[in-house]
Amino acid sequence: MERSLQQNLSSDIQDMNPSVHWTQHQWVPPALLPARRIYDFEIMYVYSGEMCVHFPLSDETETYLPGDLLFLHAAMPHRIETRAIEKTHLLGIHFDFYDEFEISPELFVDVDERDVRNDRFCRPPLDSEGNDLFARRYASVPEDIVRLMEKVCEEFTLEKPGFGAACKGGMLLIATALSRLLPIPERTVPQAYQDAFKELTEEIARALHFPWTSDIMANRLNVSPDYFIRLFKKHYGTTPGQYVSRLRHQEAKRCLRESDLKIEQIGLLIGYEDLHHFSHAFKRWQGVSPREYRKMSSLL
Repeated sequence: MERSLQQNLSSDIQDMNPSVHWTQHQWVPPALLPARRIYDFEIMYVYSGEMCVHFPLSDETETYLPGDLLFLHAAMPHRIETRAIEKTHLLGIHFDFYDEFEISPELFVDVDERDVRNDRFCRPPLDSEGNDLFARRYASVPEDIVRLMEKVCEEFTLEKPGFGAACKGGMLLIATALSRLLPIPERTVPQAYQDAFKELTEEIARALHFPWTSDIMANRLNVSPDYFIRLFKKHYGTTPGQYVSRLRHQEAKRCLRESDLKIEQIGLLIGYEDLHHFSHAFKRWQGVSPREYRKMSSLL
């Protein structure tokens, strides 16, 4: 299996020399953004909220939830909509794979459709059969990839000596990690269930302190727990329990970074009445305790 995977990756991935053009955390209110294309590539991680991206060439719309990652290819038409009741928290990185693009006053990453520079679209890495190495959507990406993205953003923002090399190294690790992830199977559920899932996930996000069992969530859709779990996993690519846990993890991190709430209070907000249980769960998610995470965040 490993040898087959290695053989399927062309020398393109070995020759990568990525450069970062722009990166930033964003808190985007509900909005339908203009359709666009970009000259380079962008990866976008969803911390909280919900984002839908329409791809007109295939007439498909992908939904991105907390923990998901969007990979935008150069020249690919797309339109982004953020749907959360409050702001959607995103981390975006614009980059190329072969150090071939540079932002200037005359040329930004967004394509001006009145003056398209076809010679400036960045080259994608391909596998041995000439296919794109990267998918448009990765569900529940590993925490290691998120930490690498955060480190690239930190290096690019602070511009300490050697930041260019640090960004390059981080993007190489991110690209390699993404290339090893399995593609997401195509998922379709009836529209009525899609609408019900949207209402349910919005309710979950508003009430993370509530004990969201599969029985309770299934009751919201008037289906059996077993059928609910199958439907949910088909639609979101993860189990209901993993989804709720991921939302709680992201909200805990946000509160630790952005508020002065006591750790006990944060635990209560996301459904943990016992500080020990919250600390244990957070360390399992993040690799460090809530107190250590808050301390590290204050240093960035």
